[in-house]
Amino acid sequence: MSAAATEELRESSRTNTMLSAAIEFGGTVQNVFVRNLSVAGAMVEGRGLPEQGERVVLHRSDYRIPATVMWRAEGRCGLSFTQLVSVPDMIRRKGAPAHQGRVDAIQQALRQNKAVPSFNETEALVGAAAVGKRLADEISYALRLTEAANEALADDPDVLGRHGVVLQQIDEVEQLLRKIADRLVAERAQGRC
Repeated sequence: MSAAATEELRESSRTNTMLSAAIEFGGTVQNVFVRNLSVAGAMVEGRGLPEQGERVVLHRSDYRIPATVMWRAEGRCGLSFTQLVSVPDMIRRKGAPAHQGRVDAIQQALRQNKAVPSFNETEALVGAAAVGKRLADEISYALRLTEAANEALADDPDVLGRHGVVLQQIDEVEQLLRKIADRLVAERAQGRC
């Protein structure tokens, strides 16, 4: 595929994400976040990123995708894959729960400003308990991540001085997640989810 065709394909199908991944280059592996993704490339964010022109391998779940760094600036770099990938497969976590497909379909419909797909009541009743437990687990996990990030950032005087307002907002998110987690635990104890 020509460079122009690859660029057109990448631009037309870019999906904004926040996926954990790693890139391997020069004998090292660096943890990164995939901030956007297309069938032909990705933008990753992290520390110690490779230089423009360097060959890397992007690791995400069971995927190992060879790529070339097209640009690097301000803690981010653009990767051009040597082969096309399936964006939904890359986004999906290995071992994702069965209801993840429904969540993905809802997110896609909302992003495209379309009606949210429906599902039958039997499916809802059978899967409600599993969904409720998984949601409670994911909210608790998000709370732990937020607490750890907020604590680490607040311990740095430079970060605190420059980003105090943002840290307060993160604290508000932390409090909201705690309320949601507590509510889900209470509802599960009462057998409502």
